[in-house]
Amino acid sequence: MKTLYTILFALSIILINPWGSSRGLIWTSPKVLIIWLIVGVNIALLWEQRKALTIPRQWKISLILWTIFLSIGAISTLQSPFPLTSFFGQDQMGDGWLYWLLIAAFTLSNSLLLILHPQLINSQFQGLLIGGIILSLSIFPQIIDWRIDYTATMGQIIRADVNASSIFQGQQPIGLYSHRGHAAIVLTLIAITAIVGWFGRFTATKLTAITLILTVPALLLTSTRSAILGLMVASVYLLRGKYYKIVAGIALMGVIAIAIMTVSRPLDWSKPSIAQIMSSRSPMWTLSARGIKKRPLFGWGFDGFGIAYPYIRNPQLTPIVVNLDDFTYNYINIKSEISTREIPTYKAHNWILDTTLSVGILGLLAAIALWGYYVCLALNSSMRGIEAVAIAYLIFTVTWFDCAQYAHIAWWILSLAAVKSASFTRFYRFRSQSGQWVITN
Repeated sequence: MKTLYTILFALSIILINPWGSSRGLIWTSPKVLIIWLIVGVNIALLWEQRKALTIPRQWKISLILWTIFLSIGAISTLQSPFPLTSFFGQDQMGDGWLYWLLIAAFTLSNSLLLILHPQLINSQFQGLLIGGIILSLSIFPQIIDWRIDYTATMGQIIRADVNASSIFQGQQPIGLYSHRGHAAIVLTLIAITAIVGWFGRFTATKLTAITLILTVPALLLTSTRSAILGLMVASVYLLRGKYYKIVAGIALMGVIAIAIMTVSRPLDWSKPSIAQIMSSRSPMWTLSARGIKKRPLFGWGFDGFGIAYPYIRNPQLTPIVVNLDDFTYNYINIKSEISTREIPTYKAHNWILDTTLSVGILGLLAAIALWGYYVCLALNSSMRGIEAVAIAYLIFTVTWFDCAQYAHIAWWILSLAAVKSASFTRFYRFRSQSGQWVITN
């Protein structure tokens, strides 16, 4: 069983379908499938020992909060102009209502599983770290040749800067994901997880060292500033105190890396602007505010930005200014004299805006309550520093978003926060009696 969990958690990071016909089928669906398998195994093990299971109070509160969020999400989905998109999620992002139901089941079942089988936490840590190592190794060849994407059409191009799999040269290195930003946040979360696992003695020093030696350079190669900032802040948080020299080095390295990446971006420095420095996030944020005003309570459905703005005006003909009143949601009825193209993103690139667009203000409040409760549990957990993973993820989502390719990693660490301290104390005692090591306070 330990080996099975190690394999499943590693596959949740690295599995792709090289023969897929879209980004979702290549990079998203395989990883989501593994989460379904993990939930299935969790439930099977819990059912076998259901009589021995004592459900803690914090788990029941978590269940209530998840139920509230999913209920509001269900209303948003039913009222959405595109309910199927809201239910299943957009192809690449994949985080529709069904996915969040899966994440709720994954988080809640894993908490209960570790109450009954706390020894499986080692396997889960190891699986994620092994997946992170493989992901890091997959990135280095892409620096040499951007056409490497590990798909069945690898090496083929449909344009000078576009792979046959639809990956743009500017999106490389992607590792085993559909965009370098997605790979970057996974590397950040794995690096922080490695440190947390080492502090808690859930991972061996050798495995931790190998993970950090490979993931940090691979992360820098992705040139994703928000992920690097997340790693920097979370590492400083974790290593504060007696590791102050390491903290100073990490902070300096992070600042230099982010500065170099910002200066080296293709910006018009004769007329610098926030929009340029923020990689054109600010126009999407402006559009998001307008979309929220149209449906403030329950939003547009999951992946709401893409639903609210399914088409934008052709920027070669008119400015990218979208008024919802200009559009109907029957594509056939779009005015023929307006030249349009599909919107290039389904996300507003900000967690608060994306959540509000998707499930409205009520859904945002439910999501904040859910996150807030789990973070509070993490801060009071007997496992040192697990909240650092959540910190890194939240920093990343200030300019990025949730996605079915990686969101489960953050919720996995939060699932540990809902495990009673007594379960890990019992595990520590078991490890001590087996002669492997003794926990000391």
